[in-house]
Amino acid sequence: MRNISADARLGGLWERVQHYARGFGRTLPEIRFFVLDPLEFASLLEKNVYPVSPVNIWEGRNMVSKRHRIETGQESALYYEVVQCGNPSYAYLNNTNSDMTQASVMAHVVGHCEFSELNVLCDSKPNRSEYVMHLVRKANMGRTQMGDLHSTEYWNACESIVPLISPNSQYNLANSVDSDLEMPLREKVQEPAREAEPKRAQPYSSTLQALFKPTQEESAFRRELKQKIKKETLSRRGYRLKAPCQDVMGFLRSYAPASFGERAILNYLYTVHAPQDFIMRTQIMNEGWAMYWEKKIMLELFKEKAVTGIIDYARVFSGVCYPRPFFARNPYHLGYHLWCEVEKLYSEGKVTLEYIEEKDRLVKESWNRPGQRQPIEAMTHLVRTITDYEFLRRFLTPELVQKFHLNRVDKRTAKALGIKPSDVIREDNQHVWIDPKPVLPQMLDFFAHFNRPCVFVVDTDFNDGGLLLLHRYDGRKLKKKWIEPTLRNVNLIWKAPVYLVSENHLFQYAAGAYKDVEIDELDFEQVAERIRKDEKPFKTH
Repeated sequence: MRNISADARLGGLWERVQHYARGFGRTLPEIRFFVLDPLEFASLLEKNVYPVSPVNIWEGRNMVSKRHRIETGQESALYYEVVQCGNPSYAYLNNTNSDMTQASVMAHVVGHCEFSELNVLCDSKPNRSEYVMHLVRKANMGRTQMGDLHSTEYWNACESIVPLISPNSQYNLANSVDSDLEMPLREKVQEPAREAEPKRAQPYSSTLQALFKPTQEESAFRRELKQKIKKETLSRRGYRLKAPCQDVMGFLRSYAPASFGERAILNYLYTVHAPQDFIMRTQIMNEGWAMYWEKKIMLELFKEKAVTGIIDYARVFSGVCYPRPFFARNPYHLGYHLWCEVEKLYSEGKVTLEYIEEKDRLVKESWNRPGQRQPIEAMTHLVRTITDYEFLRRFLTPELVQKFHLNRVDKRTAKALGIKPSDVIREDNQHVWIDPKPVLPQMLDFFAHFNRPCVFVVDTDFNDGGLLLLHRYDGRKLKKKWIEPTLRNVNLIWKAPVYLVSENHLFQYAAGAYKDVEIDELDFEQVAERIRKDEKPFKTH
């Protein structure tokens, strides 16, 4: 591994990429590039895109296998782009790539780093990589204290609950837990204070009317009781649930009883995997934004002949942006083309109330009334304020579904999926095209669960010290053979009985024993309301 400054040729390319990025008005954090050989790249990916990781037997075994596959030609060692966004950001180049590919990777990284810096979810954390290196040292120290056997067992238990990380959920730690601890949570955006509306003067005062008028406010006794319960809970445990908590691993990381070594493992695994939540929520916008600015910067580099090979670049670009059906969507393809459509809408003034309310079809078809706001300025505002869900909901129309071939499915896949002839609107020798109208709702459904079970912490003192988890049933059942090992792992971390409610079943794991008991089904909204009222969400008797 060597710094890009050691290579005059690559350093010069990076200067030109930065020149054009700034010329386009892009906001960039500090970006540090390093050049790696193929095996170093493979090792970096095993370390979750950080240059170091704690001693872990699985990582070593995986690298031995991957090295054999690379050296025997069974696996490609060509990696297009790898970046760890932050401030500073760290990006990596493969020493086997051509100058054209290196420049395109640099331009692509510019888009990713700006998106992470500007987006509403605030993913660009200061000194993220340096903090991970600090956690690695603590984890290795903890391993020495714990011993290899217990360390490996605890590591595997923590790694199994990585899918239960949701730092950007509406039920994250900040919104679900009152605590007297300072936790590294994302700062909330402060909204401007609203002026209180003046009370309307009454023309007369009636004592009798005031006595009989029902009040909507809580009684003073009830308010004092709630404050007393809250203070007692905080003083006893250091926290209290005020809503269901979907960030299960984040909760365990902060409040599970743990030794120094165990806490170090929890902190490391949570920190390196938490950005995956940001990626899931913004991947289409993020990859599209990176492709959009990559192309603009690369065209300028080709014009000044800083790099050559525009035909090869066009071939690679078209391959990366190849369309796939909506259920296996290509975020590069969908994101790039949707940003281009958004730019066109703003440049023609079609994102206005006047355009929407226009009734004349001919007038709308020929509409071209640019506003005072520049398209790039409006697009940057979108980056700052929304995520993929709102991006698709606003701009992905049935017409664009057709245009982007999101409703195109090859015939073999269509047969395997059981697509009916009545759902097909046209076909050719290889593909069928289904009705585009249901595509968007099905794509938006993904953002409700991200293909992961929705599991919440709803009680931390269930049956005298047990941790109660609730699976919010959305039509997708849990795999029963996975429930017992997962509860066993959570039990190892929580060090007390662990319970899980799913549909009409209560699963429990305590003292090495696993049970499955039938119960009345719990409604999530009812449970949330009980927690808000400081009541037990569920009682066994």
